[in-house]
Amino acid sequence: MKLFIIVTTVLVTFSGCFDAREIDDLVHITVIGIDKGATNNWRITVQFPSQKANAGSSGGGSSSGGGGGESGGEHSVDGYSIVSLDAPSLSEGLDMLNASIQRQVDLSQAHVIAISEEIAMEGISNYVYQLISHPDLRRSSFFLVTKGSAYDFVMANKPFIGSSVIKNYRIWVQQSKDIGYFPYTTLGGFYVSMKSPTSQSIAVVAATNDFSAYKKPSEGDMSGVSKPGGAHKAGEIPRISDNEIELWGTALFESDKMISELDGDETRFLLMLRDELKSANLSVPSPEGVDGIISLRLEKKASNKIRVDTSEDAPHIHVTIVLKGSLLNEHSELDIMDKSDREYVENTCRDYIRERIEEIIDRCRSLGVDPFKFGDKATKNFLTVDELLAYEWNNKFTDAVVKVNVELSLKHARKLVESHSVKY
Repeated sequence: MKLFIIVTTVLVTFSGCFDAREIDDLVHITVIGIDKGATNNWRITVQFPSQKANAGSSGGGSSSGGGGGESGGEHSVDGYSIVSLDAPSLSEGLDMLNASIQRQVDLSQAHVIAISEEIAMEGISNYVYQLISHPDLRRSSFFLVTKGSAYDFVMANKPFIGSSVIKNYRIWVQQSKDIGYFPYTTLGGFYVSMKSPTSQSIAVVAATNDFSAYKKPSEGDMSGVSKPGGAHKAGEIPRISDNEIELWGTALFESDKMISELDGDETRFLLMLRDELKSANLSVPSPEGVDGIISLRLEKKASNKIRVDTSEDAPHIHVTIVLKGSLLNEHSELDIMDKSDREYVENTCRDYIRERIEEIIDRCRSLGVDPFKFGDKATKNFLTVDELLAYEWNNKFTDAVVKVNVELSLKHARKLVESHSVKY
């Protein structure tokens, strides 16, 4: 009898999870867009799988929530539904969503958080604090600033390859280190830099492209001049595609306010300084007397060497960037089999990279921001946190003296020469 009571007690106590939920009892948000509301502080736009077996691009839906653009309400596009509403705060907005979409909202799968440029330029801290404080939101969520409204960005967000928005973004953002046209920024990383006394925040710039920059051959004007492929800003790339969304360039912040934007090319040199660019294909203007461009495949050979001296009032920073490269084209004016010509090309590429890096440093110094994380390297110069705070790195960086050294070796040029050698 006693054994029976014990077994019964165990079975009753441990017989399943009383608070378990079926997976389709929840709405798993994948993308969150934040704008200033028209009738309240926040306009929250969310995208989530519609969980319909026959979901497709022909979807629709009745109006719901507090608006969100001219078409308003809820929409279904390629297996995903979108809801937009105005709310006084993030937490109350989520309650309003729970009441309007017939499921409980789950943010644990939110991989992308998009905030409008309007909010970013006025001050983003209140929005970021509420996002970072939510227990379900991942700090690893990809964080970006949208040109135009975040609502329009979410509405244009649809699977371009395959059927999963999350998978597409996970693969897309990882390309940052291999192409360098945009940084890899997360909600948690942005928050830490925003609060840091030794650096400033950056974020990816996103936009929708109306493809007006893509010209017909009869409309274009080359004028015989080639410019870097990254010399565009988000939304202005000369291309045409079924995918309207672009991740391109960098938003620079001073404290919690966006103060400037870098194009894709400038972003590459920013990421070089941050030691976050693994490889990239670079177009270098040819030296005088040589037609065309030098097409170069760059790879990081070693980590950057950064030394920061804070013994004087103005910090002195010495940066050495170590790269290796491969020539991807040839010029009739240059004989790459000749050692002096090879060195000439190598020096041309090295000087170009150094000059572009110095340009972006000077620009950021004039803006009074350190997005390079030089200040983080300076922390070891101070014995206490109070000493570090008293130095006021973010203010001192404006007067910083920065010397840049670029080490570049075209090691694969010899292999290119050997592959064209004729053996008898």
